[in-house]
Amino acid sequence: MTKKITIPYFPVGLKFFSPVLFFAGLYLLAIEHPIWGVVLIVLTAIVLTTRYVTEIDLQKKVCNDYLAMLGIPFSKEVKKFNAVDRILVTKGNHARRVQSRIQSRSMNWSDYTGTLVFDDGETLDLLTRSDKKELLLGVKEFADFLKVGVEDHSTSHHYWVDFSQVVKE
Repeated sequence: MTKKITIPYFPVGLKFFSPVLFFAGLYLLAIEHPIWGVVLIVLTAIVLTTRYVTEIDLQKKVCNDYLAMLGIPFSKEVKKFNAVDRILVTKGNHARRVQSRIQSRSMNWSDYTGTLVFDDGETLDLLTRSDKKELLLGVKEFADFLKVGVEDHSTSHHYWVDFSQVVKE
């Protein structure tokens, strides 16, 4: 039994723009600029096929985490486990200061991460989303597959998530 999460590496806007690059590449091939045409076509293929992949195999008790580009895995991280404990939801608060000659601006944002905990403290980040409800809906699949509970540590009072209260809109 294997469960796989694939998350696109590039933003959605770039994926929607990539057909323009593809047709520009075909146009460059047609007007006899083959090098630039091939570069744009390959760039389009890379944008459309690059993904983060997390695989969990319960029979082999292995977690694979890697970046796949054109179907080829890169930076593969393999973690073996004996027992899966739970999934933790944590909140990350981030701040970035952007300065220009005219003004300085502070950007603050939060995100939520679902982390798989196994073998007394070993961890693997499953998903990160800016919306907590969206994260919980994504983590629910893994919780059902692994038959573990989801513990929310994003507030000052930790609690076990009741998925009957989390509803898709």
